[in-house]
Amino acid sequence: MNLRQLRLAAVGLGSTALVACGGATTLDVQPAAATHPVTTAPQPAASAAPDAVGCDAGQWRGAISPEGRPDGLDAGDAGAVYVWHDGDGWHIRTTDRRAVDHHYTGTIRLEPRAANFADIRTVRDERDDRVFVDGTNVLHYDFHTFASIDGADFRITCPARQRADRQVLAFHTDFDGHPIADRVRIGDSKQSPKTADFAFTRTA
Repeated sequence: MNLRQLRLAAVGLGSTALVACGGATTLDVQPAAATHPVTTAPQPAASAAPDAVGCDAGQWRGAISPEGRPDGLDAGDAGAVYVWHDGDGWHIRTTDRRAVDHHYTGTIRLEPRAANFADIRTVRDERDDRVFVDGTNVLHYDFHTFASIDGADFRITCPARQRADRQVLAFHTDFDGHPIADRVRIGDSKQSPKTADFAFTRTA
């Protein structure tokens, strides 16, 4: 073997080593696992985020309008569960003025059953806080709130072949185990409902 052949052989071996090394590196790289903070039942394809985004762009109505973030809402505001809707979907928040554990729990029932909750995200949840969906149409929240803020955001899908204006969100809220309407604030006006049970209907 002459000098030229030795050089070619060395180049060939180097290329093979690089390919082998590159292949090993590729096999070792694994994508990070996707995580979601909310436990929900498997959702049908209709609950995909793009459908919910387009569907939830309209407004909802009730005895008190839920539209708009409560004015000046921040951690340490008057102790209550705050509920509102805007272009980003639905939002619930709990806070209190005192650094004492207060227990905010409740359910949000969606009708008709063909619709679903989608894009559920918890906000500043801690070990004792829970948000989950029972089946597809009842969302439960359970927050231990001090002078900070807890909550959840979500959207509502539109069931196929059904009128959107027949969708209803029915809330039941409890404060320290009791239904107290004064511990609820709705929409940008921060008004309290007459009872701890209240509902909203999607406009057409």
